[in-house]
Amino acid sequence: MPPHIAGKGGIEIGSRVSFRGFGSRSWFHVSGKGKLAIGSRSFINSGVMIDAALRVSIGKNCLIGDCVVIQDSNYHEIDEGSGVKTKAVLIGDNVWIGRNSIILPGVELGDHSVIGAGSVVTKSVPARSLVAGNPARILREVVASPDYIRT
Repeated sequence: MPPHIAGKGGIEIGSRVSFRGFGSRSWFHVSGKGKLAIGSRSFINSGVMIDAALRVSIGKNCLIGDCVVIQDSNYHEIDEGSGVKTKAVLIGDNVWIGRNSIILPGVELGDHSVIGAGSVVTKSVPARSLVAGNPARILREVVASPDYIRT
């Protein structure tokens, strides 16, 4: 089942991207000048929510688990007068994000990184890192050659 897409921003979907439609449908909101890019051969599972007020970029050959949330904005001020905070989310190539994880504004996930299920990622993750937890922390290095493609 294709995702529900709302908003007036730009969306670019690469070749051979797959969307799973079991259970709940994925939901993408790309507002105003926002941009969403999904690289070729990536897989988006059921119930994924992506909010792009500025820019969310997902690389090639990525696996996004069920019910993952990716957002590049807090969409409202927290303290009076603090304003809305928006910062791009950049996901490298061959990244695997486990079920029910949350990727917050300003996070960059390096190539070949793996995000454990249920993680809350508040800071950028170096390439070839396995992270998990709330907040997510590095557990170990992921062994992968530069041309390895996770399927």
